[in-house]
Amino acid sequence: MRLHTLGPEATDSWKTAVFYRENNKDKADLEIIGHASFEDILENLGDLAGDYLVIPAAFQSQKMGLTWGDMHYLYQKQLGLKEAFVMNLNPMLLLENSYVHNHLAFTHAAVAKLLLQYVPEAEIVTCPSKYLAYQEYRRRGQYVLTNEQNVTLRPFEKVLARIEIPMVWCVYQIK
Repeated sequence: MRLHTLGPEATDSWKTAVFYRENNKDKADLEIIGHASFEDILENLGDLAGDYLVIPAAFQSQKMGLTWGDMHYLYQKQLGLKEAFVMNLNPMLLLENSYVHNHLAFTHAAVAKLLLQYVPEAEIVTCPSKYLAYQEYRRRGQYVLTNEQNVTLRPFEKVLARIEIPMVWCVYQIK
């Protein structure tokens, strides 16, 4: 049996999948499959029948124009909700690069509005994961909201905020 989620291993979703597998004795044999995006999973549900999906209730897709609620209703014939639990996201850092002044801010779509609460003038660029957002920020951004574990702080960067948030995680069986 396989458990699909967002990869790579640095994502909150991967960490949650590992937690789920390790804390459910009947799921100890689950193979975790990380995908480039949740959209990749949703677009290929027909090929994943019988497997599981773990996804945060904060899921949002700009590409598909969906929130978690939209997904939950629209895919109800293909996804059966089995359980939900609360687990904290990895602590997040909001960073500013003092050498860049382009107002570009990289993050995941689910936390884009959170970033704007701290930096309202930012021009948000969303990425499939906070891990990838950090990679893009390192190339060309002024701001990033990413997981603390992704960050190697450089002397010209400033931490604007450290944010800790609990998250509701949903486990679906793919029909």
